[in-house]
Amino acid sequence: MSMNIKHVGKLSNTGKRCVVVFRELPDDPSNCLVVDTDALPDWMHDDIINAVETPGSQASTDFYEYAQRSVLTDGTNMLQTLHTTGRLMKTPTDNVKMTPNNSVSVGLTEINNIVREEGGTAVKPDTNSITMASKDTATPTAAPIVESSNSNEGMSDSDLAKNLLAQAKGFETEAKSLKAQAYELAPGLKPGPKKPAAKKTETETVSD
Repeated sequence: MSMNIKHVGKLSNTGKRCVVVFRELPDDPSNCLVVDTDALPDWMHDDIINAVETPGSQASTDFYEYAQRSVLTDGTNMLQTLHTTGRLMKTPTDNVKMTPNNSVSVGLTEINNIVREEGGTAVKPDTNSITMASKDTATPTAAPIVESSNSNEGMSDSDLAKNLLAQAKGFETEAKSLKAQAYELAPGLKPGPKKPAAKKTETETVSD
């Protein structure tokens, strides 16, 4: 039985392998950010693929969640380096086919629609919903990919920051909801009001 790996896929218009860093952009859900792994130096390619295969990455809905807290072999932040070196490429979600294993290929747009319908819940590559989505799905028309060039056209620092902030707000809301559910299941875990510190009585020293 083949292992299912999230975040990996191929570009429909070139056939190149890629890692999907942002499944969709907050203000532009029809586009995503990917890394062309075939174009990476060997050492960086190995770092990225090893990171993708870690349990922490596989538990994340988007690879950027893991990349932003990981470092490359040279000691630099993984997400920041991919951005500053112009390796993040903006491309339509219709141009990406996710390939969790050698026998499954499903459009990123279909996966994003499933995730959206389920309220943002992460959808693993081996779930029945993705298997069903991959059936009777026409191959999308190859769309032109907007690659990052030497001018770093893919995404500005400001754009990346805005996307991270937008995603962070979503996580804050989800975290509050999860906390509420947890305290409902186990009320004893909910922190109680802080008790006021006991006032210390000063003892006056009376000198004769």
